Amino acid sequence: MKTTNLAALAVLGALSLTGCGVDAGDLPADDNNAEQTSQVLPGTSEDTAQEAELPALDGRAAAAEEGVRGMAVTPGLMGLTSSWYSGSVAPGATQHWYWNNSSATSAYEVGLSPTGAATTGPCQFEVTRTWDVQQYGGEREFHFNIKNIGSITCGTNILLDSQTRTATWATGGIDVGASKSWTWNNANPLTASHIVGVSPSGATSANPCQLEVTNTWYTQQPGGEREFKFTVKNVGAIACQGDIQLASVTSSASSWSTGTLAPGATKSWVWNNANPLDRVYAPGLSPAGASASDTCDLRVSRTYYQQKINTDGTAEREYYFTIQNVGSLSCSGTLLLNYL
Repeated sequence: MKTTNLAALAVLGALSLTGCGVDAGDLPADDNNAEQTSQVLPGTSEDTAQEAELPALDGRAAAAEEGVRGMAVTPGLMGLTSSWYSGSVAPGATQHWYWNNSSATSAYEVGLSPTGAATTGPCQFEVTRTWDVQQYGGEREFHFNIKNIGSITCGTNILLDSQTRTATWATGGIDVGASKSWTWNNANPLTASHIVGVSPSGATSANPCQLEVTNTWYTQQPGGEREFKFTVKNVGAIACQGDIQLASVTSSASSWSTGTLAPGATKSWVWNNANPLDRVYAPGLSPAGASASDTCDLRVSRTYYQQKINTDGTAEREYYFTIQNVGSLSCSGTLLLNYL
């Protein structure tokens, strides 16, 4: 049983320095294939079948077992919904977690604070997939997968946070394997990022209702309007529906220009000294440069967290993220490093 992680996390976070963004030079291999906005993000298609057989681990029970029962029962302590330790995870291995009795009116975001880095290599973890489930009887569960993408066995503090919705609407029925997309127009203020989840409904005694947000991106229209777009897919075994939970995040760590990206191009950054250690990041984009006839379309295509050991022996948490131009026009934008 791990008993010191959360206390140390809170203390170190209060004492640590502020991060800063620099170009990333040591990202793991990324998918450089240009993708259209209707396609799913890496980690949500090919990996899904392999991850379907993973045992589902109970996050609420894990938090209670670590002695943070108050967080498991009463949300809001430490400013998070909850937090717990993953245990040791081998390189390339994936864990499937869920948070039961999740709020029906909130969107959830998962942050990570890896631990166990060595001088021989960093400890690196990525959230590869998130989705929402309704069990028969009405309970909503938030599910997610984390993966050790580094080269050493290590673990991570899992940081679960949520944001109360700013808008909601019904999806209507979605058939098994089918997807629906929506646009949130006038996505203001321009400094806000958006997170989105679904409260599914229509579970039966034989099958839950399972809905997954498979893609999100931002668009600037020729007239200057900013839009937030996303796609929801039915990843379960029965046709069902749900209610969209769209939340806006405005707390900002920093922001900067992306520079111009050609269609299909990607660009990556690292935010070092990503403190406090219990902070959950939710980056967004405000595209710019739409022409009279073409939109500017940008998305955050990948994020992950790492802990490294510096030359002076101190441990440092870093946050990596990659953006992609998913449109047909070379353009730029403002990267919004926001947090819950």
